[in-house]
Amino acid sequence: MAAKRLTADAYTVALIYAKPLELHAISVMLDEHHESVPLHHSHTNEYKLGRIGNHNVAIAGPSRGAQGKAAIATVVSQIRFAFPNISVGLLVGIGGGVPRLPEHDVRLGDVVIGAPEVGPAVVQYDFGKQLEDTIEVTRTLNKPPELLLKVVNILDDKYHTTEEGAEDFFARHLRRFAKFPKLKHRFKRPEMRDRLFQADYNHELGSLCSSHGICYEIERPDRPPDDILIHYSTILSGDLVMKSATRRDELSTKHNNALCFEMEAAGLMDVFPCLVIRGICDYSDSHKTKEWQEYAAAVAGAYARELLLNMAERIESQLHAAASQEPEAIKSLPLRLDDHHNIGGQVPANIHNLPRSTA
Repeated sequence: MAAKRLTADAYTVALIYAKPLELHAISVMLDEHHESVPLHHSHTNEYKLGRIGNHNVAIAGPSRGAQGKAAIATVVSQIRFAFPNISVGLLVGIGGGVPRLPEHDVRLGDVVIGAPEVGPAVVQYDFGKQLEDTIEVTRTLNKPPELLLKVVNILDDKYHTTEEGAEDFFARHLRRFAKFPKLKHRFKRPEMRDRLFQADYNHELGSLCSSHGICYEIERPDRPPDDILIHYSTILSGDLVMKSATRRDELSTKHNNALCFEMEAAGLMDVFPCLVIRGICDYSDSHKTKEWQEYAAAVAGAYARELLLNMAERIESQLHAAASQEPEAIKSLPLRLDDHHNIGGQVPANIHNLPRSTA
């Protein structure tokens, strides 16, 4: 079946990625693929368009090999010039975890959402004033949109009220990879064991983590391999790849017990209203490897899909219904139907005070 072609005005949500593997994970979650729309000759982004549930989405990311907050800022600064009705976005991809046992047992393949109940959603930990032995962060980044935070609450409730024996949404959405023969093996859960090492035990140069002695490993409770946990936390964003467990723990303690490190979110929070979704692919330490990246991207994509499936479509049905009852009165109102004046299709209060037609 030929792909649909919609107008740019039809798209309302942006999905942002940084790495090609994150693009693959997002694409698998689409219910429908759309043809591209015409762009101005000066526009430098490229988009993959489609639909998830009731929402038409535009997927965008930096050029291959580009990474970090500057690359992402360049991408998101152009989105609303091409798609004027996009008002919210999801930054979907991978990040390094910060286990804070026993309260926050973050593991490979878990998901961290930048939506803590207390504290900032994202902190740019490497920006501020350099003091003697620390950086004093002086920049406060914007919070995610309230609408997305409300959907996060609904999704959290749905996740925790899954009945005994019922399949959770992660398992359901991850099965979508089975339809893609070139991706299904790459994006499945790795067979290698998830090992967390003591913070003061650095990776031995030229060795494999599988050869490290069990005496250096942190003992954790058993957990079924298909049990994916969702953590809500401050996310630490900076230009450095974090590969020091001691520095990781210091920064986490300093910044609201943050549970995730990544490199892009600081570039968009003040430019584009966004929720950050990170699948955990390593522990931000010297034992960092790439074996879990595809699976971590897949679980982040699964969460993003479920969030959009639970976010109500914003329409103007209330106003349309009122117009059918009082057409002349409604037509005379100096009202613009856009996202600044009619969020969620709410009918202005003065409509109900208009005189009814006696015809």
